[in-house]
Amino acid sequence: MNRLLARYPFVADAGDYLRLLDYRLEEFDEPPMSSVVDRATRRVMAAVKGIVYDPEEHASMDEEIVSFILACVMVKATKSRALYRRFALSEAKRAEGFLVNDLDAVNKDSRDTMEVLNSIFKGVFGVEAIHSSDDSTLMLRVEDYLRYSTRFHDGHWRLINRVVHKGYVHLSIRDAVRLVRDEIYALVLERLERIQVEYEHLPEALQRRVTALKGMMLEIGREEFIEPVMERRGYPPCIINILKALEQGSNPSHTARVLLATYMLGIGKGVDEVCKLFRNAPDYNERVTRYQVEHLAGLRGNRIRYSCPSCSKVASQGLCFKSDECDSITNPLQFGRYKGGAGRGRGYGSRGEDVGADGAYERKEGEGEGGREEHEEV
Repeated sequence: MNRLLARYPFVADAGDYLRLLDYRLEEFDEPPMSSVVDRATRRVMAAVKGIVYDPEEHASMDEEIVSFILACVMVKATKSRALYRRFALSEAKRAEGFLVNDLDAVNKDSRDTMEVLNSIFKGVFGVEAIHSSDDSTLMLRVEDYLRYSTRFHDGHWRLINRVVHKGYVHLSIRDAVRLVRDEIYALVLERLERIQVEYEHLPEALQRRVTALKGMMLEIGREEFIEPVMERRGYPPCIINILKALEQGSNPSHTARVLLATYMLGIGKGVDEVCKLFRNAPDYNERVTRYQVEHLAGLRGNRIRYSCPSCSKVASQGLCFKSDECDSITNPLQFGRYKGGAGRGRGYGSRGEDVGADGAYERKEGEGEGGREEHEEV
């Protein structure tokens, strides 16, 4: 059980485990506890930097579990919801890596693998996951698959593109784990919300670190501040909603990010300007973001410039927040065309004929065929 908790500490109530080990927060001011406090700090710092916590040296299972608990305490004490989200995503990605490795090892230690399956998939998420007869795939019941795959909008996740046999969907281990990663993210957030802690009641060793973390998040907030509300006046509601989500440190969906990027490129924003809009996302990766924005701008890959999706496509993706100001437009780029709004840049036609009215990934006429690459971040 300790091994499972060390890898997936969110599966049990952290407070209960701390009490089981007979630890009190006051003890973490004492010198013998400095190593686990440092480990917890590195865990949070990984989240601040947008990377996955990967300790340089291995610790005991108990130390790993306690470092997660202390990290949660410090994150909660900052009262920074942006840090909550970064930490939850970092831990979810870490668990994702462990799950892939554990499930890949089915032939080496089937007992441990079944423990992982039962504890994570069935015990935590209520999903029945079993190995196929040749251990090449994981099988999920169709109803479970549909419950978790609806959040993904690209064709890769559509049931019609999956192997279905006798009520089960066959998935690669990586796809099966990706399916529940967002649930792990939500579960870590839930654990954070349940923690009751006040800065004033923390031992000095933790207070110092929480103070430093607060300063870092404030600095990040100043650096990553999205365009002020007054400067968004000419943007359509769908775009404003995504900008607000990013400002709050939320994680917009892939389709939302494509919409924002193609819209901003369509009104004449440069690649650098568009990339900066995503800097507050918990999973922000500068290199990947730039690659994807340049890809959408037609500067990489198949050299095809992608158009902003039509309003009907935006609505089908659950991203439409239509207001009276939208009038009868058929594409977000047409927003404000009679009022001198923001939507008066490149790719904008008087009747919207050049704005990709049929889908999110319209190619310019005459540019030929070409595929598109799927990535997590935009």
